[in-house]
Amino acid sequence: MINKKKTPSNIASDYSLSEFIYSCGYNLRLKHASFKQDALNWIADNCSELLAVEKPKILSLGCGTGTFDTALIKIIQQQKKQWSFTGLDFSETDLEIFRKNLSSLDEETRSRVSLQYKKFEPLTDMGERYDLITMVHFLHSFEDVLPIIQNALQHLSPGGRLLIVQHNKQGVSEIKDEFLDILPNQKFQCSDHIKQLLHAENITFSTHTIEASFDISIIQEMSLDTLLLMSFCLVNDLSKLNTNQQEQIRQAFLSRAEEIDGAVVIRESMEAIVCHV
Repeated sequence: MINKKKTPSNIASDYSLSEFIYSCGYNLRLKHASFKQDALNWIADNCSELLAVEKPKILSLGCGTGTFDTALIKIIQQQKKQWSFTGLDFSETDLEIFRKNLSSLDEETRSRVSLQYKKFEPLTDMGERYDLITMVHFLHSFEDVLPIIQNALQHLSPGGRLLIVQHNKQGVSEIKDEFLDILPNQKFQCSDHIKQLLHAENITFSTHTIEASFDISIIQEMSLDTLLLMSFCLVNDLSKLNTNQQEQIRQAFLSRAEEIDGAVVIRESMEAIVCHV
């Protein structure tokens, strides 16, 4: 039997996150970081600008389990009498959880929400336009984000807004850069890179800094949850690495943290990038 030499793309594929790792890692990230609430607070403070029309249509790309979007829907309810919400995700498991989360809302609210098992790609056609499209930590796993952004802009109504919420180059992004030699999947887009692309394409946008923190106390000991969380953060299946490499990465997380009120915390800030058409 002839063993084929693995190409770089083969190797990257081997390290890709399975649906299980992605879903579990994402939920751990939400549980231990403040970015969800901090982002929601910013959206609530700026909702009147983001939803300037009377009857807004909202599209959430990468809605996942709806942990973020269910709270966003409640904010929209307080601002608008008439609205509709569409959530897209490529994980049927996460969408099923979202549907269960919706059961806590009243029937009229649920009737305004549509969830679709669909991947938003450069040529995806939603068949309609939206007044607000959200990409909340949606772009971090794409190799080439510009075609995704351009397609989203084409789906905006006149005067619509595309809201991109992404971490900046500090914190987790720095750890990723430190281990480029052993982590083949280089798909990690920070807000700085996204802004550079928008500038180059002459896309009109404004930026707003959102301070947040990441409690990594769980990483003080190596465990399955530690491995899942680090894998999600670095967009690579770290179970493919040997134990020494995994430990080096764990220590890199800890080296960037400080103790605050008994917790081990990495300070991380995000940017809300609002694109206009």
